Amino acid sequence: MKFILVRHCETDWNREGRLQGHTNTNLSERGWIQADELARKLKKLEIRKIVSSDLKRSRETASAIKEYINVPVIYDARLRECNFGFLEGGKKNPDGLWHGSYFNYDFTKYGGESRDAVLRRHSSLLDELSQDNSPEPILLIGHGTGLNTLLAHLKKTRIQREEYQEIEYPG
Repeated sequence: MKFILVRHCETDWNREGRLQGHTNTNLSERGWIQADELARKLKKLEIRKIVSSDLKRSRETASAIKEYINVPVIYDARLRECNFGFLEGGKKNPDGLWHGSYFNYDFTKYGGESRDAVLRRHSSLLDELSQDNSPEPILLIGHGTGLNTLLAHLKKTRIQREEYQEIEYPG
């Protein structure tokens, strides 16, 4: 089974450096342009279906791609971003609240999720989708922290470098 991992396109909160988490935000004007450019690149691939996070920014990215690729779209909450708890809406690292990357941080003390919880959600979906042995890839549309957590896990445990392809992000 082949997967293509895509992060949703730009939102105003991305540009402002704010944590979105489970908060529903819209694509920015630039995000819609990015989604259109991305769809044009993906059109060249024989994608079988799209599985997207159910959050609005991912749904909007999927909608733009579906304009070029007429395949089924499934929305699944397991592809949601990490829940950052009551830090959502704030800056990514206010006043040096955590050291290093927030990608490795445990947000449970802020009412959010741990990295392991995000990985369990994403992995459960991937395991389910992997039961299908079709040669055409499935496009997964998710979020930065969630997809990076999944990709880091896959690189260490399940796949070799030559088994996935990185596509340059438009914009």
